[in-house]
Amino acid sequence: MAMRRLLRSLLLLTIGLAPGALLGSSQEADFSGSWAQIQVASEIAKVPFIGEVNNRNITLLRLTQAQRGESLTVTAQICAISVESGTPLVSLVFPEAFIQSLEIAAKPATIEPTDGGYHFFQPRFTQLRGVRLEDPQLDPLPTEASDPRVFDQDGDGHPGLSVRITLFGFIKGEVYVIQRDWTALRGMADSPDRIDGLMEWGLEQVVLGASNPVLRARSESRPDPVPEHSYFRTTRIPPEMDCAWIVANRDWLFAR
Repeated sequence: MAMRRLLRSLLLLTIGLAPGALLGSSQEADFSGSWAQIQVASEIAKVPFIGEVNNRNITLLRLTQAQRGESLTVTAQICAISVESGTPLVSLVFPEAFIQSLEIAAKPATIEPTDGGYHFFQPRFTQLRGVRLEDPQLDPLPTEASDPRVFDQDGDGHPGLSVRITLFGFIKGEVYVIQRDWTALRGMADSPDRIDGLMEWGLEQVVLGASNPVLRARSESRPDPVPEHSYFRTTRIPPEMDCAWIVANRDWLFAR
């Protein structure tokens, strides 16, 4: 814990902030700059042959924020995606080709002064993976790989995006999926170097194929009903720090 505090203090000094500095009402805070973010989306999943498991879907992002008054433009690059499962019987891996194929998205947000800090709000933002739809919000996802709206986003020769799955330690293979996901973030900044809060989210997924037929069995999931189990943490970083640095320093970057 002492080492984490030291590393955090050195980071804040590097970017010109006093460690632990609080936002004062007499000075406008500037939230422009480079940031690292972790998003934790907790769900209850019903996995074929295993049953219900509690998953934590973890996304690491590198953000560039541009502020104009109370408006923010948050440009988000996904650095890594992982799933912490409630059981060792199931494992999911998102290959590097999956991550590299994801678009860098510019998301609108607001940052407004309030008692004790600033209120942050990023409205619902929807993204498609492996599919193009006329109406990204409402059009049903295709169910066949031959649908012309489906494309090979990660360039591996299979429709949609490929995810590696292992069941029971020996049933292994890839599933080829398309997805529609959305997030909405609401939180607080009580210092100029971090923004934390809760996250609403949703995910639709269609499995279009698999390298192992056993893995095509349909699974069902729903967001964890406890709001506090799905959250985000955002930490200011020096502009030269990249995704690899964020992934390597995840533990202390988001220690709270």
